[in-house]
Order: sequence, then structure tokens, then C-alpha cells
Amino acid sequence: MLGMKWVAGAIAGITMALGASASSAYVIDFTSASTGHTGTLFNGNVTWTMTASGILNNSQAFDGNSAPSGTGLSFQTDGYGVGAHDDEITNFNGKRQEWIKVSFSSAVMVDAIYFLDLFVAKDQSSLEIGQASINGGFPIISLFATDVAGSGAPGFVGATFGPISVTEIFFTVLSSNDNVGFADGALAGIGIAPVPLPAAGLMLIAGLGGIAALRRRRKA
Repeated sequence: MLGMKWVAGAIAGITMALGASASSAYVIDFTSASTGHTGTLFNGNVTWTMTASGILNNSQAFDGNSAPSGTGLSFQTDGYGVGAHDDEITNFNGKRQEWIKVSFSSAVMVDAIYFLDLFVAKDQSSLEIGQASINGGFPIISLFATDVAGSGAPGFVGATFGPISVTEIFFTVLSSNDNVGFADGALAGIGIAPVPLPAAGLMLIAGLGGIAALRRRRKA
């Protein structure tokens, strides 16, 4: 009976460990007015830094008629863009393409990319596309606008995917547009996948080791 109770306790410990590891998901929120050009993750163990082809700017207040839910973003601002008076990453008809790059001091697992201000033309003839190039170009993640320009919607697009090991993400906007000025969009956020906590890993190893020892003792 004692052995069965021990096994149950070990399984409970493993379950708690896995639960703890799943609780550390995080989003770098570029729609927060307090988010600057650098920050830390995982209790300061990883540093992220943002650079761009020009002046970084997230000063424009969020102007959508409603804020999407379930993303972890605050939607205080419209996100980051490039330019002293511009909160968007702009593609000037392919002649000049602005960009933002986010670099990490060591690899992290990324599972989401978010953009704002990507729109479809009113006549549905074209749409704006945000793009994220991971680790120098592969994979390339494209985010296609769904909100119609002038509708009051925020032009929000999110791409969620299986976690990818990332050290650098290069953000641009393609030349197709919403037929209102130049093609542009704003970087809203990056989702960071959960990673196992050290304590969770130790509990998991201890639990599995204990079960193996109990099986050996029973066979003896």
C-alpha cells in the first residue's frame, strides 16, 4: 500500500511540475506605452533589443473601435513603427522599405507574432501584408490583413504557431497595400512560449527516478 501511495505522490509531483512549466508564457507588448527598445525575459536571464532603419516610435494612441481580446496586449498604443512622426513600418512602393529587428541575447521559443494597422482596400482589390523573417530568413511568416480600411477596425492580425527557436526577427511590410497612401503596418507584439522551470524539471526527474526504483524493488 505504501508503494502505491508513493507512486501516486510521484505522479502528482510530475503533474504539478508540468503545470508550473506551462505557466510562464509571456508576450512582449509593443502596444504598451511603457515598453521601450529593450527589456528582459525569464527573470533577467535573456535580454531583447529592438533596432530599426530609422527612429523607433510607438507614441500614437490606439485608435481602433475595439481592442482584440486574448492576446496579452494592452492596446494603449498602435504599436511600433519607424519615423519621428510615424508609428508604422512603411514600404515606399518598393523603392525604400523600413524595417524593425528584435534580437535576443540567447535563443527563446516564439509562438506568436502580432501586427496592427494592416488593412484591406475598400474595393477588396489589394491588402497589406506584414512579414516576419526568423533567424535570417527562415521561416518567413506572413500576416495578411482582414480589416477593411476606413471601417474603424484596428487592422489587427495575429499569427500563432508551434514554438520556433529564435535569436532574431526581422519585421517588414510588403508593397501590396490598402490603396490609401503607402503600404504600412505596426509591430504590436511577440508571443514567447513557456519553458520548463528548473524546479519543474527536478521534480519531473525525481518522480520518474522514484517510479523506476520502485519497479526494480518489486522485481527483486
